[in-house]
Amino acid sequence: MSKRFAVVSEAPADFEQATELADRVLIDSIDWLEDWLDANREWVGVDADGGSLSWRSIAHLARDFGIRVHGHFGGVRGEPDAKAAWRELTYIRARMENVHAILLIRDMDDQPERRQGLEQARNEHAEHVVVVVGCANPKRECWVLSGFDAEDEYEQERFEAERQNLGFDPCVQSHLLSATNEQAKTSAKRVFATLSEGVREREQRCWQRTALAVLIARGEQNGLAEYLREVRERLVPLIAVVDPAP
Repeated sequence: MSKRFAVVSEAPADFEQATELADRVLIDSIDWLEDWLDANREWVGVDADGGSLSWRSIAHLARDFGIRVHGHFGGVRGEPDAKAAWRELTYIRARMENVHAILLIRDMDDQPERRQGLEQARNEHAEHVVVVVGCANPKRECWVLSGFDAEDEYEQERFEAERQNLGFDPCVQSHLLSATNEQAKTSAKRVFATLSEGVREREQRCWQRTALAVLIARGEQNGLAEYLREVRERLVPLIAVVDPAP
């Protein structure tokens, strides 16, 4: 039976990036899976009524459904995003059937305590569903930058100019960027837009083609490496025990 993985994200681009990266880890970890991927996992970004599983949408849906959030977790006051994550997990478990795992994909936006809040919520649901936490530090664009390597001389010139402007390599040290105004020198969005020139296909190649080992090495401090490890540790076992279709 195909495993259903629900994904709570901030936007469609986040959903696409997180799920495609997870697919790469699943295929890399399970030798028979590549030819049977679609038959063994399903990514879900909407609820039973077609409502988006975005952080903003679920806040309204959960309230309308009568879900009320408590403020303490394990007797400790909730960190930022703990309440929101608890609400999202509770809503999905109540409104969706046969969900084997839930992914919480979130930008840190210069608030590293958000990770603690998501983990507090995860602990509250740990006995009922597998939860994967993916925290982009500070923005999801940093995960994209981890996979950027110049493909031609023109891109290399842009990259070198950006590295000199910043004083560090934005692809190896993307965690040093910020979630500030997009016009700021250190803005992750600005740097990403400069290097990709806003070309969607160029952005996608950064996570679709760059070796996982490179993404992990460059993503140790921006949350990408931790996310890929969580996928390997928490999602792979859900599929690996299944025999491939005949």
